[in-house]
Amino acid sequence: MSRLNNLLGRSRRVPCFPLAPGVNSLTACTFLLQVQPAVRHGLNELTATNSRHVLIEIALMSYLMGMGFDYRTAHAIVEAWESDEQLLLEGILSE
Repeated sequence: MSRLNNLLGRSRRVPCFPLAPGVNSLTACTFLLQVQPAVRHGLNELTATNSRHVLIEIALMSYLMGMGFDYRTAHAIVEAWESDEQLLLEGILSE
């Protein structure tokens, strides 16, 4: 039990990752605020598209936004990828 208390009592440093120019660290709050437009887009698409497709699309947009692209650019890139024949043939993205 003392070992567990030791582990729980230790302060754990959380790594900071650069998010975008002008932002010092990546926290759950800053990341969720950044990808909120992509999540909103996915929630709107759930009624018209299958959930697997929507989840993959949101994951790709969120990744691109984490890499520094704004929402509009990330959305345009993912939409362009949706017409990629190789991704469609392999079943990674579905129409």
